[in-house]
Amino acid sequence: MDLGIEGRVALVTGGSQGIGREIALVLAREGADLLLCARRAARLEAAAGGVRALGRRVEIVPADVSTVEGASLVAQTALDRYGRVDILVNNAGKGSPKPMLELTEDDWRDSLELNLMSAVRLSLACVPHMQQRQWGRIVNVSSRVAREPDPYFAPYAAAKAALINFSKNLANEFSKDGVLTNCVVPGLVRGEGVEQAARRSAAATGKTVDEVYEATLAKRPIPAGRIGEPRDVAGLVALLVSEYGSWITGGCFTVDGGIVRGDR
Repeated sequence: MDLGIEGRVALVTGGSQGIGREIALVLAREGADLLLCARRAARLEAAAGGVRALGRRVEIVPADVSTVEGASLVAQTALDRYGRVDILVNNAGKGSPKPMLELTEDDWRDSLELNLMSAVRLSLACVPHMQQRQWGRIVNVSSRVAREPDPYFAPYAAAKAALINFSKNLANEFSKDGVLTNCVVPGLVRGEGVEQAARRSAAATGKTVDEVYEATLAKRPIPAGRIGEPRDVAGLVALLVSEYGSWITGGCFTVDGGIVRGDR
């Protein structure tokens, strides 16, 4: 299927691993050129190699998009190198478990800066250029805990819930200009962060990593019967940024194997 994005320019934050890297590869296969950003240069370069192997142009920007300076650098580099950003995927984000009474002001502030404000800053930097061409796609990557809050991830959950609201506001304001915004809500997806957590749990409990995953599924069964893979999320993102998604805006789409309850 031709998604109609050949020659488009896509900026993907958190593009060095996991969901972000897979999104970049899927878009490259569809003919898009990429700018990838993340904090670790070596992992970014490895991800960029996968894009180049598909015959597409790619630029990398090692930067911390949780800061004003980092977000500005990423947006400006994309405009300098390509002259435009057609597709923006705000995937950068991270949550760390911590009891609520142990949370500090910095914990809350840092989570909001990374999980919400990075997307706010990059979106508002790119929207005017998208408006000029009357075509743009923004996809914000939220989290299941935004819909089913987990007290051990309270700052992360709050920031990701705000991201869902921000996505709808972007859609309401700019869809008339051809700039469409949607949000995706992944469930438990196998990636570097999840793998690291599983290995830590295995080391602490004496279980194998596979046994940790089995225990996780036993505690909270996923109707689809398995943990998600990055490609499960990347496929939906590709649809939303494509010409087939030209009447999809303001939506919030759960990709979780069915684990989120229907009333959410």
